[in-house]
Amino acid sequence: MKNSRLFKILYLLVEKRAVTAGELAQRLEVSERTIYRDIDALSAAGIPVFTQKGQGGGIRLMEQFVLDKALLSQAQQDEILFALQAVLASGGAAEGETLAQLTALFRREGGDWLEVDFTGWGSGTAERETFALVKGGILARRPLTFTYYSSAGEKSRRTVEPARLVFKGGCWYLSAYCRTRQDWRIFRLARMEDLVLDEGSCPPRHPPERLESPSPGKGPGADLLLRFQPSAAWRVQDYFHPKQVIREPDGRLLAACTFPEDQWLASFLLSFGSQLEVLSPARWRGILAREAKKLLAVYETGQTVSGLKAYPCVIGGGNSPAGNKEVLPMEERKFCQCCGMPLDKPEDMGTETDGTPNGDYCRYCYQGGAFTAPDATMDDMIAINLKFNEENGHPFGSQEEAEKMMRSWFPALKRWRKP
Repeated sequence: MKNSRLFKILYLLVEKRAVTAGELAQRLEVSERTIYRDIDALSAAGIPVFTQKGQGGGIRLMEQFVLDKALLSQAQQDEILFALQAVLASGGAAEGETLAQLTALFRREGGDWLEVDFTGWGSGTAERETFALVKGGILARRPLTFTYYSSAGEKSRRTVEPARLVFKGGCWYLSAYCRTRQDWRIFRLARMEDLVLDEGSCPPRHPPERLESPSPGKGPGADLLLRFQPSAAWRVQDYFHPKQVIREPDGRLLAACTFPEDQWLASFLLSFGSQLEVLSPARWRGILAREAKKLLAVYETGQTVSGLKAYPCVIGGGNSPAGNKEVLPMEERKFCQCCGMPLDKPEDMGTETDGTPNGDYCRYCYQGGAFTAPDATMDDMIAINLKFNEENGHPFGSQEEAEKMMRSWFPALKRWRKP
């Protein structure tokens, strides 16, 4: 405590040049007698501190003390302030106070010339809170427990002994000994949820020297030869080293690279869309071709992400010319809340006891204010739809695909929705 107080006194003297013993005592919550003892200790340590009586007096430091006694050059001071500014950007609140103190200690101005932000665009306070909690676990040698999602979307609950924070590839990672897996693992901070700082302590462990790829792929990497359109030049510069890229006479870019073979690679390559052609290996040309066909099927067949296909609904009736057909968007359509049939026309709707249309159910499921099959189950409705699918050329895909889609969609329908 005393050493900390002595540094605070020195910092205040550097900042203000003259402070009364009463001001220091009030600021540090000690007696004036203690302050005078601390001043004696500073003087005995070789700090040129003295007291001056009279108006405007107080406890002072000799002028130019910092510049004369500092063992760091101006360039070295800049490097220290730069490093602290970068650490502050990573979420270290305590470093902000240290940065302010050293800026004053070095008697530098314009300390806000640099802003470093390691967080992604659109990230909120949760990412900074996670960083602070992980950092606290490392410094206090306390275990952490959290829910983690792998790159494949697999969810697990982990308890780890945190060892090192690493910023790599634009992301923060934690290198930790996983008690759940009994081995060293790498965890991406953005995939952590429900993070808890546990009680107890961690035994001293030395993390691996190199950060291994968090990719789930265990096999060898894929050697790729890629050709990019000129419009993708900026992204190519973001992801590839200049030595990996050759610019062709027509402006297109050739890149030779090696990536771990996993689902991430397919997603990465597809993110370039038509701006990219995989020249080799042929196997990856086939992979992308199959993925592109799946994507095309989403829009050509009306298959939505939720698994529900868009029923054809033509505005203007059956006499409209084929070129004037317009398909209603899915969000603007109604479906029977029992069997899933589209309710595009008034005559498709069921009726109440007085004959008025019912907007929730079709005429096959609901008539005269009651269900036509009151004892039917959701499985019965799925079976009816599967039979329709088989008899009409599988408009919903194979029987397996159709059943999977229905079992994910039907529980959301009004009749089968759980209270």
